[in-house]
Amino acid sequence: MSDPQLKIIEGNESDILRNLNRLPDTDENIAAIRNEFIGKPEVCHTLAGIIVHLRRGTKDKDYKQMFLDILDRYTDVIVKHYDIRWLLSICDTFVDIGDDVTSAVAMNIVQCINRCNLDSTILVNVVDGRLDGNKLAQELKVPTWGGMITADIPTGDMIYNMMNRLDKVVSKHNLLWLIWVEIKARSRQDQNVVMNHFCSASRVRYQRNFFQ
Repeated sequence: MSDPQLKIIEGNESDILRNLNRLPDTDENIAAIRNEFIGKPEVCHTLAGIIVHLRRGTKDKDYKQMFLDILDRYTDVIVKHYDIRWLLSICDTFVDIGDDVTSAVAMNIVQCINRCNLDSTILVNVVDGRLDGNKLAQELKVPTWGGMITADIPTGDMIYNMMNRLDKVVSKHNLLWLIWVEIKARSRQDQNVVMNHFCSASRVRYQRNFFQ
């Protein structure tokens, strides 16, 4: 007997919607986001619905167990078919409901990707969204806050060290490690990821190639 959770959600590509606004009613919201998963296995929408319940604080312990059971059984399917937004939602949920270790590991991924997104927002709103090579060439070290200075992108190793440490922490959790590897792999295909901009501007060979 075929697994109904692996049945592909039918619909036209033109009907696929992204980043839908949150609806007040939980059931209506879950029904609306179904269109985000057209062409993907049913389990993608099933898990998304559970995430919506958990993120809204639904007081039902069964949802937590369902979340964990689905991820355990359909790990490969979820990691393959979820976009980064939903992979990040899994991490957000683990931060909310996981034990201390799992929550801490998930938070490392969340903070890294959210920071990249914030930096991307800044870059998009400055000139044409590209780093200014002339400023980078000056190796500016501008005070920021708490005694820190801006990262030395051309010759420093901050990014390299940070990513190595993050990899070490995330690798302790099998599922979150798979998600993190997938996110990094996709980032190599997208030159708009801020970390790729930073690394490409580095003159340190091992850092220049690390994230790309």
